This record gives sequence, C-alpha cells and structure tokens, in this order.
Amino acid sequence: MFFGLDILAPLFAVAGAVGASIPLILHLLNRERARRLVFGTIRFIQMSHQTNVRRHKLKRLLLLLMRILMLALLGFAFARPFFAGDLVIAQKTGGKRNAIIILDTSYSMQYEKVFENAKKEGLKILDGLDTADAACLILSSDNARVVAPLGSEFSHIRTALDNAEITYEATDYLDALQTANEILEPIPIGEKQVYLIADMQKRGWENFIETDKLNPDVQIHFANVRVERPHNLAITGISVPPVVLKEQKASYLVARVRNFGDEAVEDLPVRLFIDGNMIHTVQLDVEPDDLGDAVFKVDFQDEATHTGWVELPEDALGADNKRYFTLQSLQSINVHAVRDNPRTQSGYQTAETFFMKMAFAVGSEAVPINFTESSSVPDTAALDRVDVLVLANVAQLASNEAGRVAAYVAGGGGLILTVGDNIDINAYEQHLGGEIGLMPCKFVQPVGDAFDRQQFRVLATVRYEHPIFTPFKEPNHGDFGKARFYRLFQAVPTEGATVIAAYDDGSPALFEKPYGKVGRVLCFTSTIDRDWNDLPIRAVYLPFLHESIKYLALKDVETTPDYRVGDNVELKAFETENGNVAADREVAIFNPNNVETRLQRSKDGTNVMGEALQGSLFYADTSIPGIYSVHASGADPNYFVVNVDATESDLAGRDVEELSSMLKGTADESVEDKPTAELVAQYREDVEKSQDVWIYVMLAVFALAVTEMFFANRV
Repeated sequence: MFFGLDILAPLFAVAGAVGASIPLILHLLNRERARRLVFGTIRFIQMSHQTNVRRHKLKRLLLLLMRILMLALLGFAFARPFFAGDLVIAQKTGGKRNAIIILDTSYSMQYEKVFENAKKEGLKILDGLDTADAACLILSSDNARVVAPLGSEFSHIRTALDNAEITYEATDYLDALQTANEILEPIPIGEKQVYLIADMQKRGWENFIETDKLNPDVQIHFANVRVERPHNLAITGISVPPVVLKEQKASYLVARVRNFGDEAVEDLPVRLFIDGNMIHTVQLDVEPDDLGDAVFKVDFQDEATHTGWVELPEDALGADNKRYFTLQSLQSINVHAVRDNPRTQSGYQTAETFFMKMAFAVGSEAVPINFTESSSVPDTAALDRVDVLVLANVAQLASNEAGRVAAYVAGGGGLILTVGDNIDINAYEQHLGGEIGLMPCKFVQPVGDAFDRQQFRVLATVRYEHPIFTPFKEPNHGDFGKARFYRLFQAVPTEGATVIAAYDDGSPALFEKPYGKVGRVLCFTSTIDRDWNDLPIRAVYLPFLHESIKYLALKDVETTPDYRVGDNVELKAFETENGNVAADREVAIFNPNNVETRLQRSKDGTNVMGEALQGSLFYADTSIPGIYSVHASGADPNYFVVNVDATESDLAGRDVEELSSMLKGTADESVEDKPTAELVAQYREDVEKSQDVWIYVMLAVFALAVTEMFFANRV
C-alpha cells in the first residue's frame, strides 16, 4: 500500500506559499545600497567592517528564511495535512476502527468463572484500540441492550463492563448481532468490527436464517470463553397438580432432572420443599446425557394455596438447580344445586337432584363433595363459597338472580345447566342469553316422548380428548352408548360454545362455553334425573358427574400459567364481579428478594406506568426466578412463580469457524467500486482527525517565532 502526503484545504497551502514570498519581497525592496566614504588610514577599519558585514548578512538571511518558513508552515497547517493511503483499501482497513463489543449475559455464563473471563476479554479488546477509534458495548441475553453507544469514551465502556451482571435470561445472539449490524451500516469508511464474547451456546443460534448474515464490510471476531467438557445437572421440568384434592387416590409431583454431562450420576439427592419446609428427598441415578424423574407423593390436610420448589445440590451452574411451583389443596368441592320445589309422584316427593345427591354421597371417598341445595339462587356471599353451581331444571330466574349467576361465573365459577319440563326457554334467553352471553346454547324445542320407552336416542359421539371424558377413553372404563334418552331439548351452540357430546341423530347432548376470564358453563340437553333418560342407573353416571364437577371446580389445572423470566404476568387475583380489577385499587407485588412494586389501575384503564390494561393489571419485572406474592387490601395474598428457561441449561457450544462462515458467507470479497467524492472527502477528514499533523506544524511555527524574535533583537 502506498502512503503519501495529502491536504484537506489546498487553498490554505497556496495562501501559505504566497505569504511566504512577502518577507522576500520586502527584503529585496529594503535592501541597503553601498555608499563610498574617504578615510585616511583604513586598513584596520576595513578588515573589521568586512567581518561585521558578513556576520550581519548571515543573521539577516537566517531571519528571512525563518519568516518565509513561518508563513509557509502557517498556511500548510491551515491546509490540514495528513498521510493518506489507497482509499479503496482504506475503506476496509484504513481510517479509524469502529468496534462493537457484545457481551453475553445469559445465565449459562454463570458456569464457574466464565463471566469473569468474558469481562477480561472485553477489557483486552478495549486496550487494543487507539484513542481515535470508536467503540460500543452491547449486553446480550434473549434481547440486546446497548449500554454504551458507538463513539463512547473508553472509560465509560470500562465502567459498564465492570458493572455488567449476569441475568437469568436465555441466550439469543442474533438480536445483538443484528443490532450491531444496524449500528455499523451507515458508517461510510473505516474498519467495522464486531467482537462477540460468549460461550457460543448452541441454543443461541437456533433461530438463525439467511437474512441474519452480517453486511460484507463487517468483520466478526469471536472470544470463546466456554469451558471444555462442562458438567451440569438441571431440573428441566416439573409436573405438579395446581389443585390437590383430598381423595382416595394419591397426588404426585414429578420433577424431571437432566444430566448434561458425559459422566453418570448416582444417588443424586433431589429435595422437595413446600411452604419453606423440606418435605422429602429422593435419590436418583441419571446416565450421561439422559433424564431421570424424581417422584414425590403430596398430601394436605388443609385448604390453602401452597408454594414450593424442587432443589438439586449446588454445582457450577446454580440457576437451574431449583424449579418453583404453586398448588391449591382442597378438603372437598362445594357444590350447590338450585331446583324447583319437590314434586309428588306415587305418594312420594322427589326432587330433580335426587340421583345427583345420591351419586355424590356414594362417591364421597373417591371425590369428597360438600353438596347443598335450595329453591333459589344464593346471595353473593354464599356463592363466593361455592365451587360449582347447578341449575337443575329451574323454570326461570329473576333478573337479580340471573345477574348473580352471571357475575359468579365471570369471576371464575363453574355452572351446570340441566333441562326438563319446567324450562321456560324465553326466560333463559332473556336473562342469561342475548347481551349477557352466558348461555352456551339457544334452546329450540323439546323432542321425544318421555313415556314411550321404545323410542330413544343414545350418545354416539363423545370427545374423549376432553378432560371430562378422558378417563373413559380406554376399553372397559365406561360405555356411554348404553344409556337411553327418551326426550331432550334440541339446541344450537351460541358464539364461543363447543359441542363435546352428541346423540346418534347428531343433536348436541353436552355444550361447553368459557365465560369471563376462567369461568365455564356446561349445558346438558336432557334431565339430570330419570325423567327423560335412564343415565342415572348406568355405571357411567357417577364418574361422569364427578369428572364434570372436578373439571369445573379444578379448572386451574388447565389454566395455571407457566411463567418464564422476562414474561409479563396478568394479575387476576383481585377482580370485581365483572372480571376486571377495581378502578383505583392498589396492588402490591413482592418479588423473591422481597422488593415491593405497587400497581394501580386508574379509571381511564391504565396502570401507573401508563400502559393500556383493558381491565387487567400487568406486572413486567420478572427478572429473577422464584415465588412472587400479590397483595391487596381486604384480600388474601395470591402467588405466582417464575422459572428460568430450561433450554439454557444445555451448555454445548458451536464451532467458531463454523459460526464465522455462517455469518459472513461471501462477505470477505473485496469491494472494487470507485469511491464517491463524498466518501473521499469523509475519508480524508477522518484520517486527518486521527493524525493531527497540523498540531505539530503549529508547534514548529511557534518555535520559529520564538527563535525569530531572539535573533531579531540582536541584529
């Protein structure tokens, strides 16, 4: 490469040349002419005079040269000189360096001293940069954060590196690399460098696509700080019933443990903690790169919300040694049935709920159910203690009763509707259908003859994948096809409703519809007693009722969110009857470090941070795993848990050469395009700033000026 002297402002160089000629012109114009003088004896005077004249001429010549040189150098300094090379090559390697440092802060970097070594690598990169270079720092986990923009003072970047902390988030290098690519893209000249300091975890490259490649003029450098042959044990999953019901069969909590190392582990103690107390320890053997399940039996004698975790012994990566959970324990399910007054048949009074009550009493050892009934809908306070409400062939509801039922379901309650001769379809449509939208179906008309036992329908279609019918999926676990239905209500589903069972003529038998946030409604189009069918005397009647009640009462089994670090949490604990958080009600959330955050939904539908809520509160500060508690005045605490992403526990890495080829592609080909005038000007200016030749020229001018004054005073 050839380097030559170049200038940014050639007019100043011309001005300097012109200025340098001024002292010469003045010197020639003011030159002294010799005069003849007559003396007597002049031999000694002549000798002395010639010596002085020669010395005087030499001094004046030196002054002239210094003045010419000062003016020439002054113009040269204002012309901003610099040493420039070939511009086409300099576009890639010349000029200042623009270096972007990406530091991996995902929780896999906690392994041993990996993160400390990563910080040291970042400082080494900074030490290798010149003062005229530009640098930028990006902290990367599953998202990129620019903590020091390009061009920052190196001292600021050093401070940011020293203060950088490992997060509990997973790895995604691509976001940080694309951010770096976008920062470097508009820079016209100079080196563009990206330094990725990480353990090169495979997980961080899973979402790579061709468009994620870096621009051709960007150089990628890798600082691989991964430990060879890492050994890591992690709890990658946990299966826990959010609701544990005191019933005959036991409930089990299962923790899945993964051995990511290449050595077998024997007698690994896996401990279960509930409410802060160590309950049980299971010894586990796990082969290399294999899974093992630690199974714990859980049983409670109270009705409460419990929190806990499963824990492994400490190792080099501690973030994945715990997994948190919540569960609800119940002594029994509270079921309340509303039915019309008992009717008299053959001298005996019978109620619509007779067979239901008998089924709950007989099966109390399997599923403990606390059953109550009345001829009217209970008040709001009583409904709050009910898990499942049954409207059994109720003729109609008053407006206030219908309002209480709708609010109960919207707040998370379960409702079963059964029909019969008493049903007033217009009253149901008016009070529970229409704008209220609680009804899962619209009744059309009753069909069939309840007294003609020769004509009947059977259940022909059952969705066995539905939780109610899953226990009946295997052979000999119950046959719904044996039950006979003599009379039923024809109905069509409303918006949002689904048919989960149907008769052999295609008529729906059982509807389901979600309502509110977590409420559910089931509607059975025949009677719950023997008036219109013989289902109550079939073997499937009791387990069918029990599974329906459990499905509605223990719906949290299906809806408990599995939150990960960084997720937004919708707070549902303190809702009003319409399913929304009360306006102006303040909620306090305590994270696992007992740091408090207060949220309040204002009347305009936003929280204190100005986020639109649409009736809910959202908590976003889930940066650490653990148990979070939610508190509001006048309500019991509510809990949710946040866990790390278990996929981050696999510490296997990618080959650096493979990654370089994957990101760069054909990026190393030389750019032969002729640079534009703007690019040339920008390049010259940047190179001139990095060299500062004019400063040294001005220092030379100053030195000449001082010397010139010294000589001038002695001429």
